[in-house]
Amino acid sequence: MSATTDTHIALLRTGLDLVAAGRPDEVAPLLTDDFRITVHGAPEMLIGREAWLGNVAIMNAAFSDLTFDIQHELAAGDLVAFNITYTARHTGDFLGIPATGRTVSWQSLEHYRVEDGLIAEEWIASDIASLMGQLTAEPVEPAAPSHGDPR
Repeated sequence: MSATTDTHIALLRTGLDLVAAGRPDEVAPLLTDDFRITVHGAPEMLIGREAWLGNVAIMNAAFSDLTFDIQHELAAGDLVAFNITYTARHTGDFLGIPATGRTVSWQSLEHYRVEDGLIAEEWIASDIASLMGQLTAEPVEPAAPSHGDPR
């Protein structure tokens, strides 16, 4: 990687760290004025820092104790891509599902474009189907141990 792509990755990792620390207001200055958000499955692109802060507020209202693990990262030119696993506790309403208190995890493929040292655009493809399945599944009781003949 080059010094430029390393800088871009560091910028995005800083943003992720701040979100996980519950400090999204500190991320807003890292975004361009016309920051663009494309979320897979959403009806339209969102534009601006306030739109981004709104999305983060929705997630923060529904999930606490957020952590993330980056499995893969790739940068080329002005683009950065991450494969991330997020883990959080469901402590508030999310898309009409009341808090379950469950700890959930989901994958997210995230691509970003950096412009003049600021984050200019993001494309997010999170595995919402898996997340929703974890939120709506009936809790499963562990099976009682079998004391009989295993044959």
